[in-house]
Amino acid sequence: MSTIAQVITVVLALPTNSIAPLIVRSTTIVNAMDANKSTFPSPTPTIPQATTLITALTTAETAFKGHLGTRADRDNAKTALVAGMQQLHSYVQGLATANPSQAEVIAEDAAMTLRKAAVRNKSPLTVKQTVSAQVHVIAKAQKGSRANDWQYSVDGGKTWIDTPTTTKASTTITGLTPGMMVQYRQRAITTAGPGDWSQAISAIVT
Repeated sequence: MSTIAQVITVVLALPTNSIAPLIVRSTTIVNAMDANKSTFPSPTPTIPQATTLITALTTAETAFKGHLGTRADRDNAKTALVAGMQQLHSYVQGLATANPSQAEVIAEDAAMTLRKAAVRNKSPLTVKQTVSAQVHVIAKAQKGSRANDWQYSVDGGKTWIDTPTTTKASTTITGLTPGMMVQYRQRAITTAGPGDWSQAISAIVT
């Protein structure tokens, strides 16, 4: 009897349309991997090399905006950083594929996530964004709900930040950093008290 191998896909979620979110996201990934050296003993490029790529783009962008550098120099630095981050992604993907039972932890240690082939318990939340650094989170209305608690996490779910309770099944979270991966969750409050927290949903802030 044959078995179907689990497909593990690590999501890089690298914003490439604008420079600032790209720098923030890249810095988040590099800092996370640097803080988890035991998980990532030999990344390519190395952490110092990746940091140099981030610094190079930051410098080139500042020079371009100040009319002291060229667009070509800025774009070349951007291309180099994107390529470097894609290499780090491949490295993390390889580790996750080789260790299926630890794949989610490996991805989280690199400030990345897993794309799961099948989700039996889909999160009841949706995330919408029309304004930079501001996110609108919407939950499915629950019968008997009188209010809703909300939380978000910027460190892969290790710690959660409370936001104001709402009577509606939606909330707006402001002051987020573009380029960061943020998780959101919600729980309904009924006459019986608070329910269980929903499955978290992740999204890159733009």
